[in-house]
Amino acid sequence: MSKDRSHKHPVFHVGPAARCQSGFTLIEILITVFILAIGLLGLAGLILEGMRNNQGAYLRTQASILAYDMADRMRANKPRAADYAGFTTDGASTALPACASDAGGCTPAGQAQLDLVEWTRQIEGVGSDMALLPGGVGTIQHDAATSRYTITVTWDEVARQGDAGETIAGDSSYSVRFSL
Repeated sequence: MSKDRSHKHPVFHVGPAARCQSGFTLIEILITVFILAIGLLGLAGLILEGMRNNQGAYLRTQASILAYDMADRMRANKPRAADYAGFTTDGASTALPACASDAGGCTPAGQAQLDLVEWTRQIEGVGSDMALLPGGVGTIQHDAATSRYTITVTWDEVARQGDAGETIAGDSSYSVRFSL
């Protein structure tokens, strides 16, 4: 056996065949980077939409807490429930009534006024660094025919789009209906 080995199929091409393949690897890399970039942009869009939905859920939770808080306050002051009807936090005073600092507490009428002011302060974020709901407004309505109260909390939120591209309206409002 001879030590001279001849390969019929060389691993590396030398000559004209090598010149035909030059730059092919660079094109493959550019196409791969382009496809990867499109995939990463899609992933970034999904993350952004997820964050937007998470923020919307957070605001809806805050509105729910505020609406049920006022409903509980009204139940606790049932004899003066009519004092709460027709109220809106839009333009309402945030100054606490005098009975808030009295050692003897508030009368039922004063308690209703205190409840409305404290609710307004919570929605507007008075006394804290930020409002619980951006552009939040709370309203209390009473339907005398059915003796039902409706507490509605609305807020400002970036509009979202549905699956078919339509704008979802009315997604920034939360209502509670109850009877005393």
